[in-house]
Amino acid sequence: MSEHRVWIFDLDGTLYRQTPLRLEMAARLALYYFFRPWRISELLLIREYRAAREKFFLSDRENFDRLRRKYKLEPEKIIRRWLIDGALSAVRRWRREKILRAIEEHRRSGGVVIVYSDYPVGEKLRAMGLTVDHEFWSGDPIIDCLKPDSRGLENVIERLKLLRAEILYVGDRDDRDGECARRAGVAYMDVADFERWL
Repeated sequence: MSEHRVWIFDLDGTLYRQTPLRLEMAARLALYYFFRPWRISELLLIREYRAAREKFFLSDRENFDRLRRKYKLEPEKIIRRWLIDGALSAVRRWRREKILRAIEEHRRSGGVVIVYSDYPVGEKLRAMGLTVDHEFWSGDPIIDCLKPDSRGLENVIERLKLLRAEILYVGDRDDRDGECARRAGVAYMDVADFERWL
């Protein structure tokens, strides 16, 4: 991997362990809505939001418009509360310390580190105490697509004037991150393999 000057990381499930974080958030959701059954439609909205992103690759704009019409609620606020703000308090507990230390060392030695995610990244990176050179997510104007669509990654490569041969993309989902990297013509490594390599 020494030939890869540029490391591009997915965030969720890659820079922190997603399974324990999801279990923690599921417990919080269950407890909250158990005592507020009259608000159960919010929980259904959250579930449908995630499913639409996973199965149909709907952007937030399309997803929010659809959910607003269906549930007569404000999906932006509900998603923000649970999937962004709610996760911030837990994300530091589940970060992958070995990878974060490697990122710091890579940057100190002159390497470039980029985070590219389907979800907002800035606040999560700050909550984790991690500094990177560039951060992008699907809602950025130069991205405007969900992985495995490679147009966003290709736009990042073009904007930063990177050489594909110097890039290593690290993610936790071969069907999303790996396929995106392959379509863009860059090397890919699963996070578990990357962590073993360090």
